[in-house]
Amino acid sequence: MRGKNLADYNLEKLFDDLLKKKKFDKENSYTSTLLTNKNLLAKKIGEESIEVILEYLDNNENKIIKESADLLYHLCVIWISADIKPGDVWHELHRRKGISGFDEKKRRSN
Repeated sequence: MRGKNLADYNLEKLFDDLLKKKKFDKENSYTSTLLTNKNLLAKKIGEESIEVILEYLDNNENKIIKESADLLYHLCVIWISADIKPGDVWHELHRRKGISGFDEKKRRSN
């Protein structure tokens, strides 16, 4: 599927698909299990973040892609748990457009 036009599948679509699973029985849905266990969800996002970094350092493109998919999945689940929509994140990124990354970091540390 890599390289194909997946214009109809994006982060919002993934988010919407996962949001529907919020109502599933946690015994039948990994997503639902994560949504009912904040500590497990936090642990998983940490693990997936580290796995992306390790594969990046190993220059393993295929595994970076797979681990990035896992990370995006868990990030969407955190957003659902925290009642954050992808549009909220896009809005924040848009707000930062044209602002130096160094300036933005400095502003947040004050």
